[in-house]
Amino acid sequence: MSDGAHLLPANYVLCVDAARQFSESRVGQAERSVRALDLMAGSVVCLSHWALEAKQAMAEEELSKMSQDIGEMWLRLVQGLRKVCLDQREEVRNHALISLQRCLSGVEGFQLPHSLWLQCFDMVIFTMLDDLLDIAQGHSQKDYRNMEGTLSLAMKLLSKVFLQLLNDLAQLTTFCKLWLGVLSRMEKYMKVKVKGKRSEKLPELVPELLKNTLLVMKTRGVLVQRSALGGDSLWELTWLHVNNIAPTLQSEVFPDQGLDQPRDKKDETGRSLVSDEMGSVPSNETVVSEGAIICYVIEFTGEIDEDSLNLVLIGAASCEFAPEEGSLLLVQYLDSLVHRVIEIKARFLLIMF
Repeated sequence: MSDGAHLLPANYVLCVDAARQFSESRVGQAERSVRALDLMAGSVVCLSHWALEAKQAMAEEELSKMSQDIGEMWLRLVQGLRKVCLDQREEVRNHALISLQRCLSGVEGFQLPHSLWLQCFDMVIFTMLDDLLDIAQGHSQKDYRNMEGTLSLAMKLLSKVFLQLLNDLAQLTTFCKLWLGVLSRMEKYMKVKVKGKRSEKLPELVPELLKNTLLVMKTRGVLVQRSALGGDSLWELTWLHVNNIAPTLQSEVFPDQGLDQPRDKKDETGRSLVSDEMGSVPSNETVVSEGAIICYVIEFTGEIDEDSLNLVLIGAASCEFAPEEGSLLLVQYLDSLVHRVIEIKARFLLIMF
């Protein structure tokens, strides 16, 4: 398996699973586990080689089938590495993270469909980040040494892979949901406590990675402020999360943009007011547009009928949160409001029928 001489499409998954079991085994030193991880990561070269051979020799129908098979083999590979990223041994799990990043960012010679990347984010990257966070908060340092270092590596992996795929991911209709998934993990890692204490490394690392991500999204035209109804959803939901992580980032990344809410009036106390068709709202309150609310409802609760959506919009328009309460409360409020509306309508239908 070391040079790919005995690897074939027919036995690839079996060999990868065997290597994973060696990497998880406590028999022998950690070096043996690290070597097994290197074999797993190195096998991605075989996938590229098979894809190139198929492209040169196969007809279109056969090539499509082979490409699908290679994608499935790659997914099994990264799923296996994800499991080892949770190993108790610091050296092994950190090397597994590095190997996983190598396989995620080193996909050359074969194209993976967008649907497979979305599957990878959900089943591999996000799941791994959530599991590592649970371990850091729920296990002792004796069982898992230096989890802070592992969490830092995991954040770097998330940032690098997301930016590498940004151009393709940004074309997807579900990009907003994926991006909010990235932001929510960054926010959780920013606030994580290990052994009851706030992390020292992550509060510095996460804002740095996030700022770099925002700058790239700005440069590539992915994160821009739009004026059309519903067009600002990505913009506004982004800053709802970012302001919980690093409130100064918006002015740093968009120094000429100013605040995304206009301030055109003042009351007798000198406070600015925001004017819209629903009235004036003091500027020290969290304001979110109808487009952002609709985006949130659709992305996080699935389909919702028009009447229920209108009830949610009416309820959200009446809520006000002071900045010290944090914009996260607004997201939590929307979540509870949506589910409450659906629950009430379900009960009403039961009574009627």
